[in-house]
Amino acid sequence: MVTGHSESQQQGNKVPLWRSVQDQVMERIDADEFAAGFPGEMALAQEYDVSRATIRAALAPLRRAGLLSAQRGRQSSVVNVVDEQRFGPVYSLFAAVENAGMIQRSVVNAAELRRSPEAAAHLGLEADADLVFISRTRYADQDVIAVDDVWLPAGVASPVLDADLSHTALYEVLRSRCGITLSAGRETVHALATDAKQSNRLGCTPGTAVFFIERLGLAGDSAVEWRETLIRGDRFTVTTSYPSAPGPGR
Repeated sequence: MVTGHSESQQQGNKVPLWRSVQDQVMERIDADEFAAGFPGEMALAQEYDVSRATIRAALAPLRRAGLLSAQRGRQSSVVNVVDEQRFGPVYSLFAAVENAGMIQRSVVNAAELRRSPEAAAHLGLEADADLVFISRTRYADQDVIAVDDVWLPAGVASPVLDADLSHTALYEVLRSRCGITLSAGRETVHALATDAKQSNRLGCTPGTAVFFIERLGLAGDSAVEWRETLIRGDRFTVTTSYPSAPGPGR
């Protein structure tokens, strides 16, 4: 049930009206209330008995965070990548692309059991342990934006091999199929110029600037993901927001 708050009722309230509306919208998103479609701004303004400007103020941070798509001329939709948002800007790549009004899709180049002593070491496993290996080329509309290789312990992640990863967040698949929710992570970001092999995978000329990310994902105290990602620097920008500056004397 939605609780409406008129503009006048919020006078004197320390919580801004747009923030109150935003909190209620987030509660509804968490409850999966908008699975069938997200309302337009006018519909929400009428539902909450507020101005359209208030609705825009409430939704703007959700769009910037990638929780809502923001395609010009189209109605917003919920981007179901809540777990991706817990981590750094690189790993909200799925949301970032969709939030920019483009379609994020992946071509799976490999999905199989493999052994990798190096990846196993990162995951705290024996060198000969079976691992789920997923290699993908990731697109924003028709353009390649990234490639990534992911290694997961086969003992807990083998159901991922049967999943359709063409248009979904890997963490959502881990949660729904394997009961694994990542709770923490550690990543290192390098700046590189591509060699011939990397350029071939990314569809760019050798020497193109890229981000190279190494990531260890954790579920509790257990390492469950080792990921290596190359993202084209000419097609992806990382923007970080910090808290506002403290007032005078603080």
